[in-house]
Amino acid sequence: MNYALYLNGIYESVLDEIVKAQKDDKELICYLQPYSSRNIKQLEKKPPSVQDPITCYISLTTSLLMVSYTAAIIQWESKSELKSERLNLLNEHIDKCQPGEEEIYLKIDGKDCANLLSVVEMQKLEIPLPVQNFIKVSDSLPLKKRTRSGGWSYVNNLPNWIESTTGTIIADDYHKILETSIEKAKKDTEERRKERLRESPKVPESFQIVQRGFKRNPDVIVSVLARANGVCEKCKKPAPFIRASNNTPYLEIHHRVMLSQDGEDTEENAMAVCPNCHKELHFGVKYN
Repeated sequence: MNYALYLNGIYESVLDEIVKAQKDDKELICYLQPYSSRNIKQLEKKPPSVQDPITCYISLTTSLLMVSYTAAIIQWESKSELKSERLNLLNEHIDKCQPGEEEIYLKIDGKDCANLLSVVEMQKLEIPLPVQNFIKVSDSLPLKKRTRSGGWSYVNNLPNWIESTTGTIIADDYHKILETSIEKAKKDTEERRKERLRESPKVPESFQIVQRGFKRNPDVIVSVLARANGVCEKCKKPAPFIRASNNTPYLEIHHRVMLSQDGEDTEENAMAVCPNCHKELHFGVKYN
């Protein structure tokens, strides 16, 4: 599937019960029952399957601003269409594997309940993710913060490495640690470095890097690139290559006063430069 489903506000006890049950049986199918009388239209239109599952991202009733669990949805069923035989089998499963759910409920407070999701691979994220990390399929905008449980959104899938990282670090801290380690390595002998290289893992450990960003104005970017007309505004040479995505000259936007130093995101404070000049502006020797 080319989208994922975000579920807003599920009881953590329900999810933990599934994690525990599936830990003992990796192929065990468990069930989620989102509170709603509305069908999840996309799942109804194109039901997921074992061969074509849908990733599900879940926030908790106690932590609506963070996604804390993921699972794979392999089946959607309308509760209004469940036959008695199927309902009996489901309730047998609930009694055995998800007793905290008590039953497959068809009504809550007199309102019909519509959706039954079959899920596998339920897992708790080691590092919960802010809901704003998730981009809605409908308008390509980040999810908004929620203040109450309930509902869902269709979102883009996150890259697989998100769930396999082992920690998180602030970007500035990481670069300082790396620079310090490089300086120490320079002072060692070549023999010592080669010895460490023989013993070090070839595949590096992965982790998330947290970095402050700025919501850029697309009109500034387009206007400055149009002004440059394919020529670097620092070295005055043509762009070094053509961008593959849209066949335009590749130039980057540099802010004379950096945004991190309270610079303005305006045409006057921005210039279009080639990658080499951009690196020099940030890291090169500053001459008076």
